[in-house]
Amino acid sequence: MMSRLSIVILLLCLACQAADRSPSKEELKQAQKDFQRAIELQKAGKIEDALEAANAAAALVPGNFEYLTGREMLKLQVAGTYAQLGNQLAEKGSNPEAATQFRAALSLDPQNTYIQQRLRDVLPPENPEKEHILTLLASVDQIEVVPKPGKASLHVKGDTRALYDQIGRAFGVSMVYEQAMQSHQVRFDVQDVDFQTAMKLAGQVTKTFWAPLSKVQVIVANDSQEMRRQYERLSMRTFYVNNTNVPTDLNDLVNVIRTVLEVRLVTLQPAKNTIVVRAPKAQIDLIAPMIDEIMASKPEVLVDIKAYEVNLDKMRQYGLDLPNDFSIFNIPFEIYRVLGPAAKPVIDQLLKTGTIDPSKVPIGSLSALQGSPLLAPFIFFGGGYGLTGISTPPISGHLSFSDSMSKSLEHVTVRASDGNAATLKIGTRFPILTSSFSNISITNKGQPIVGSSFPSVQYEDIGLMVKATPHYHSGEQVTMDLELQIRALGGQQLNGVPDITNREFKGTITVIDGESAVIAGSVTDQESRSTKGYPGLGEIPLLRTVLNKNSKEHIRQELLIVVTPHVIRKAVHEAQPD
Repeated sequence: MMSRLSIVILLLCLACQAADRSPSKEELKQAQKDFQRAIELQKAGKIEDALEAANAAAALVPGNFEYLTGREMLKLQVAGTYAQLGNQLAEKGSNPEAATQFRAALSLDPQNTYIQQRLRDVLPPENPEKEHILTLLASVDQIEVVPKPGKASLHVKGDTRALYDQIGRAFGVSMVYEQAMQSHQVRFDVQDVDFQTAMKLAGQVTKTFWAPLSKVQVIVANDSQEMRRQYERLSMRTFYVNNTNVPTDLNDLVNVIRTVLEVRLVTLQPAKNTIVVRAPKAQIDLIAPMIDEIMASKPEVLVDIKAYEVNLDKMRQYGLDLPNDFSIFNIPFEIYRVLGPAAKPVIDQLLKTGTIDPSKVPIGSLSALQGSPLLAPFIFFGGGYGLTGISTPPISGHLSFSDSMSKSLEHVTVRASDGNAATLKIGTRFPILTSSFSNISITNKGQPIVGSSFPSVQYEDIGLMVKATPHYHSGEQVTMDLELQIRALGGQQLNGVPDITNREFKGTITVIDGESAVIAGSVTDQESRSTKGYPGLGEIPLLRTVLNKNSKEHIRQELLIVVTPHVIRKAVHEAQPD
């Protein structure tokens, strides 16, 4: 990858340089001819000759990207041939000849790290003692220094080597120094320290570190990343993480290990839920308890939600319901309308005596009296053919009182682990008729026949929906992301369809374990008064109480939502006793 990137950068640079001049026609023809010859030589297996022809074409037309690309690809192919020949010679033990081939390959591809490493492998070691130390470090799995027991007081005024030599004499440990280690003048005075503490303080003062070579021997080097990679002993451990729900949890854990603990050799295997770590033993010892805590079960919280609702409804009605509509009619004319020609003797008797003899009413005309104001109570005035009647609806009185109260409690308990949402839905799906369809057929006689109707129904969720996501913190604090919805049928209807009441809450709160918190509350207070009567007369304060129809209604609704979290499982470091 690095070689290809270098080729691209080089080609861009060459193309920019070539933009300053334009080749002639003869140069273009010769470059095309050389490039075609390079392609033919490559097909024939003569890679080195093909590279010479490609170099000639690129030299004539340096701005041609095709020529430059072909030349660089041939360079990589020739370098690969040299590297393959060098590997064959190295396997036979001819290291000098192999080094010659690797150098030839590097002359064509100087950025190839593989060839650079192979050249270092076949060259003789520059420092045999260093190679021996590195071999010793790689030959064992784990070595721990065993110094003399006890503590010592150290008083040193000198350089770095003098400080470490005195520590070694005090605890019976031999010191070996890396050749490139820089020595500093120090003054070191400590009282009653053990070997580990003395070496740690010495490393901080002199900016060095140490690594064990055997139970009684250590090597001291400059504290740099390169030196640590060479001398620091690495341990490897595989951690199996079984308490993960999604792959991102493993990725977050790996990022924590890499960034916080500065461990670079971390391998993740999501399919097996394993993390392989290579690091110094001290860092492995720090990673292990962190992984163990994450592997343990997450904290769990029991969320207790209570929704209190109280509805009060008081209504009073009193007074008279006086009629507002009157029917005025002429009595002789109404008798004539009902009885027809047989009405004359009845009308004459009414005009003479003021009464009506029922025996003079024809029996066949009695059915025509249905719906006539003559059968309803009425008052009359006037005389003769001007006798007029006024019919009035009945007068009713009202005196009533109603008082209703309803209490409801929605009590929901959900259990959820830390960071995971728990959802609970309780209720029914209420059907609402939106439309209906009927099939109509026509008979042979042209008469329509309406068949059975097919309703179209829409279902609405009625009931309680709770969604809670707890987050446990230290100090027994719990943060909860809550979503609460209460839907029910209302008391009003529109075209036969009932209305649906909806109460919804969505928010985040933080409370202590076992502490009740009011997350929402609502109070609705409605009072209505009405009076119905005659204008003027119904407006007199004392009379309107009796002559008017009066009503008074008081409606009050109260809603209170309380949430109480209960931590039923804590984190590992908090669950363990002190």
